[in-house]
Amino acid sequence: MLVNARDEAFPGASWAWKKILRFGVAFLVVLGFVAMLWPSVETPVLPMTTVSNITISSDVKCEIDTDLLSRLDVLKLAQYTRREIVVDITDEHLPMTQRLDAPFLIAKGGEGAQDGCSIPAPMEVKVPRPPKLTIASHIDFGVATSVGRLNDSLNAFQHWAGYTRTRIFALLEPDETGGEAIREVKTKADAMGINLIITESEDDYLRRYFALIPLLEENARESTRWGCIIDDDTFFLSMPKLVDALAKYDHTTPMYIGGLSESIPQIATFGMIGFGGAGVFLSRPLMTQLAGVYDECSQMDFTGDRRIAMCVYTYTQTRLTVDHRLRQLDLMHDASGFFESGREPPLTVHHWKSWFHADMPKLAVVAELCGDSCLLRQWHFGDGWILTNGFSVIKYHYDPEAGDLAMEQTWDSHNGASDEAYLHELGPLRRKDDDKKSYQLQDAVIEDQHVTQWYIMRDPKYGDEILELSWRARGK
Repeated sequence: MLVNARDEAFPGASWAWKKILRFGVAFLVVLGFVAMLWPSVETPVLPMTTVSNITISSDVKCEIDTDLLSRLDVLKLAQYTRREIVVDITDEHLPMTQRLDAPFLIAKGGEGAQDGCSIPAPMEVKVPRPPKLTIASHIDFGVATSVGRLNDSLNAFQHWAGYTRTRIFALLEPDETGGEAIREVKTKADAMGINLIITESEDDYLRRYFALIPLLEENARESTRWGCIIDDDTFFLSMPKLVDALAKYDHTTPMYIGGLSESIPQIATFGMIGFGGAGVFLSRPLMTQLAGVYDECSQMDFTGDRRIAMCVYTYTQTRLTVDHRLRQLDLMHDASGFFESGREPPLTVHHWKSWFHADMPKLAVVAELCGDSCLLRQWHFGDGWILTNGFSVIKYHYDPEAGDLAMEQTWDSHNGASDEAYLHELGPLRRKDDDKKSYQLQDAVIEDQHVTQWYIMRDPKYGDEILELSWRARGK
């Protein structure tokens, strides 16, 4: 019989090891049962009350306007925070992103607070002095749409076209109301200071789109330098900045200016063209050339903005001048990374109510107080919260380092686009932060030289959190 040297040296060792093993197994079994039976730990749910079919947490320490909650589409409210922001308009040169040591979301209530939902001390921020109201009578815009969509677009048009002396030529499908709807739209536009000229056409949309070129050319004034073809959801953030941008180009020569898609597969599909949603700018000499070959180009199989490009390339020696500030924004579902990048704002944005949602007219309301130059301006506070004015208030799970130029890639790929497919327009990029906390702008109003914004962090399980920011200029 063979004897293990270890057993011979330590009599009873085998028995001892077996006992320890049995004890270990029993311990693991008991531990497993305890884990199964132990109550799960969840986020504590605060007592709630229901008013007008809206559930409000007991943690909300102020009276809440339920009509406001209904307008904000809030059915369950967990938190409500108010903070006042005082704007100091300065002639200093300021970066788009300013870093402040002061925290942004601090304890509510207490001495000096308006109520239990308010943060007592106002937050002071600096913004550049806004540009003066610009005259843009040398730019004409053309849009092919329906009377209903045109009516829906007027609030957006007002921000950039109102009282600027620019003209918008709208080529519409026939009004089924016998002209009543068109008269209402025209009256509304006049009240907004929008110089709107409406023409009806039996042609389909794609023919009407290309027909905007001769329409603009025929109606050009002596002062006209540029014609611009837009979609009804093309939004210009600042007319003064657009005028300054166009001033750098030679309007006396044939020029075709536009923006590319942010997605390489889109460019592969449609070509090196000025994508229409970003705005396609044609100098007056080029409009004259294209109007002269309108019949020939109308026979092309290409449609929309692609037909414009093919007409330019086929019948002139002009080629596309890419202005990277003209944005098509072919970004699916979530474009927050683009708006929260802290980079210089674009001249145009597009797809903001289709491919993704960003209410541009609401975003622009605060410009009534501090001008176009404060739109999307960013403040990075000491507690990690970042306010992107008019868009969001966010806190990253991992705060990017100061000077980080990378844009968070929040959107979903489209048409087989890889991550690298967006670098030519948007790089550098970084991965999406799935744990980012985010209040998104839901509404904004101006009243008595004060702007109020409502940002909401949605949570269907525990209730939405609302952040109300009240803006006023220093001394107001």
